[in-house]
Amino acid sequence: MNLKIRLTLFSTLVFTIIFGLATLVIYWIFYNSSERHLIRSMEKNAKIAGIYYLEADEQSPLKHMESKNQYESLVKRAMVAVYNAAGKVSYGGMRFDNQINTDLLNQLKTDKTVYFKTADSFYFGLYYPDNQGDFFVFVKESSADFDHQLNRLLITLVFVFLIALISIALLSVWLSKYAYLPIRKVIQEIQHKDLSTIQEPLTAIKTKDELQDLIESYNALLRRISENMIIRKNFVSYVSHEFRTPLAGILGSMEVFGAKVRTEEEYRELAETITEHVNFLNQLIGNFLLLTEDQALKRSLETFRIDEIVWDLVPKFSRSFAVPLKVDIEVDEPQYFNFRGNKMLISLSISNLIENALKYANGQEVLIRMTSADGRLSLQIIDHGIGIPKAELESVKQTFYRGSNVGQVKGSGIGLSFAQIVFKDQGVDFDIRSNHLGTTVSLLFPKF
Repeated sequence: MNLKIRLTLFSTLVFTIIFGLATLVIYWIFYNSSERHLIRSMEKNAKIAGIYYLEADEQSPLKHMESKNQYESLVKRAMVAVYNAAGKVSYGGMRFDNQINTDLLNQLKTDKTVYFKTADSFYFGLYYPDNQGDFFVFVKESSADFDHQLNRLLITLVFVFLIALISIALLSVWLSKYAYLPIRKVIQEIQHKDLSTIQEPLTAIKTKDELQDLIESYNALLRRISENMIIRKNFVSYVSHEFRTPLAGILGSMEVFGAKVRTEEEYRELAETITEHVNFLNQLIGNFLLLTEDQALKRSLETFRIDEIVWDLVPKFSRSFAVPLKVDIEVDEPQYFNFRGNKMLISLSISNLIENALKYANGQEVLIRMTSADGRLSLQIIDHGIGIPKAELESVKQTFYRGSNVGQVKGSGIGLSFAQIVFKDQGVDFDIRSNHLGTTVSLLFPKF
């Protein structure tokens, strides 16, 4: 079932329910209003009949004649019965009616008025005390006219309801087609896209509704896909370039040493050179895998200490780099070090940041400072090296991007990008500031 049919059925159903309820309300209001009007009319007739029959001895001939004329013009004599206190009909043409009995007369004396209906008639009773005694005036009205009016109203309402239902169904079809038109255009535009046009955004519309939000969201997704496609497009050439350097180094060394017999010291140097290149390749491959599979690394969370990760990394980098590495801790409460997250990813990310600082420190000391701020742990990695050009501060966060001033320092352009992805996923605030005097990377961990 497509959207147009659903819109048509939904609008028709809503109208049916609303108009159906409105029809019932109109019918109920008309019924009650008509019944109240009938009761007032019968009460008036009962009083006229009582005055005509029971007040004749107290009225002047002229006044009695007026009462008679009024009675004969409004009240049907055959539909009136005036009962005395003994329960006998004293006046009126309705001599025998099995609906009126002694119990009803007793009720009428207590309640003063009584109203009831049967299958074909309405009854109204009025208690009428007089100087001649207590009397009970009953007026009877056939329900035929009342039922006929209700039936006519019901037929009219049903007819109007059916006509309106058909009209609203046709109108809903037209409106749904009109409302669906922009969506159809978007679908057609998407269906005509291929690899050559996938980067082109959808035609923007200014409807200021959910459809505009959908198109804007889709265009934003296209931009992200396009960026990803560009990265993937350059991935092979970039990886080839990165792998070519260490492989060429290994191959060149092997060719040189294969030309003649070398001393044991020269072979040792060859082994160290090859080991260095292999370690670089291994690290490069590891970073590639982590970058492409970071979303799949959803290992179970665990609680660990950030300071322990730092202290575990310090000996590793002290062996690998000749650059001095200092750790300064100014945290009073030990619980500030606690963090719940993915320990491996956090450790790798901090390791990448420290390694970057050491590589580009220009031989000067690198400081790892841990402090507390508003109950949160702040970790800063500060170097006084070559820095990052101001215009490239945002670009260096992108995958595979390397600063224009890195010179001959080896790198893959992955570490900082990977770290940023991990910290965002783990809820750690990440910030990087740099100038010609060096770079400061700041991490602010959430409260434990």
